[in-house]
Amino acid sequence: MPNVLIFINAIVVALMAMYVYNNERRLEEISAKHDRTEAQMTLGISKNEKRIGEISAEQNKDQSEAQMTLGISKNEKRIGEISAEQNKDQSVVAQMTLDISKNEKRIGEISAEQKKDQSVVAQMGLDISKNVKRIGEISAEQKKDQSVVAQMGLRISKNEKEIGEISAEQKKDQSVVAQMAVRISDIEKRIAEILAKLKNDQSEIKPAFTAHFKKGGYISLGSGQKLIFDSVQFNFGGGYNPGTGYFTVPRAGIYLVSCKVRSNGGNHLHVWLMKNHKRVTLGYGGNYNEGSFSIPVQVAKGDQLDITHHEVRGESVEGDIMSYFSAVFISD
Repeated sequence: MPNVLIFINAIVVALMAMYVYNNERRLEEISAKHDRTEAQMTLGISKNEKRIGEISAEQNKDQSEAQMTLGISKNEKRIGEISAEQNKDQSVVAQMTLDISKNEKRIGEISAEQKKDQSVVAQMGLDISKNVKRIGEISAEQKKDQSVVAQMGLRISKNEKEIGEISAEQKKDQSVVAQMAVRISDIEKRIAEILAKLKNDQSEIKPAFTAHFKKGGYISLGSGQKLIFDSVQFNFGGGYNPGTGYFTVPRAGIYLVSCKVRSNGGNHLHVWLMKNHKRVTLGYGGNYNEGSFSIPVQVAKGDQLDITHHEVRGESVEGDIMSYFSAVFISD
C-alpha cells in the first residue's frame, strides 16, 4: 500500500511538470513569432527607404524634363505601390498588434495558470509530504501489527500445545469414563437384582403393627374425630402412619384388626373401625369400662383402616397404653 501511494504521487508530479513545460514552450514560440514579425517589418521599411533614396538619386541624375516626368510618373506609381505595400504592412502590423495583445493576454492567463499550477504543485508537495508522513506512520503501524501478529502466532502455538495436552487428557478421561460407565452399568444391574430380591422378600413380609397414645390422662374427643395413636410399638411392613392415624395396607389379604379404648367415669365412649371411610364395627364402653373389638377384615393393597369417634359430644378416652389400635396379617 505505501508503494502504491508513492507511485501515484510520482505520476501526478510528472503530469504537472509536463503541463508546465508545454506552457513555457508555447510562450517561447509566441515570443519568437513576435520577434520575427518585427524583424520583417523593419526590413520592409528599410527596403522602402533605400528605394526612395535610389529614386531620389535617379531624379537628380535625369536632366531632361521628359525623363524626369517619366521618372516622376514611375516614381509616383512606385510610391503608390509602396504606399499600398505600406498600407498592407500597416494592416499586417495592426493584425500583429492585435495578435501581440492576444498573446500578451494569453501570456497573462498562462502566468496566472502557472501561479495556480505552482499553488497546486505546492499543495501537492504538501499532500505528498503528508502522505510520506502517513506512509511512515502506516509503516510503523505495520511493524507494530507484525509484532502483534508474531505474539498472536506465539500464543496460538502455545494454545495448540495446550489443546493437544487437553486432548490427551480428554482421551485419558474418556477411557476412565468408559471404565466408570461399565462399573455403573454393573452397579445398576446389581441394584436391579437387589430390588427384585427385596420385592420378593417384601411379598413374604407379614405386616403387623401396634400403637397407643403418647399422652396420658383423658383426651376429650370431638364429634366424628379420628383417633391418632401416635406412639408405635412396632410397625412391620411400614403400613401404619402415626402422624395421620391411618393404616395403609401394604399387602392384600386377611388381617386381624383389634382396638381397645377405656372410657371416663360416668361417661360413655363410642368408636368405629373404618375401612376407606366406611364403618366396619363399633367399640363401646362406659363408666371406666373398656370398649374393644378384635375382628378379621379382608382388605386389598392400598386400603386404609382407622379408628374414628362416633358423632356425639362430651366423650373422652384414656391415653397412654390404656388404649391401643392394632392389626396383623393372617393370610392371603
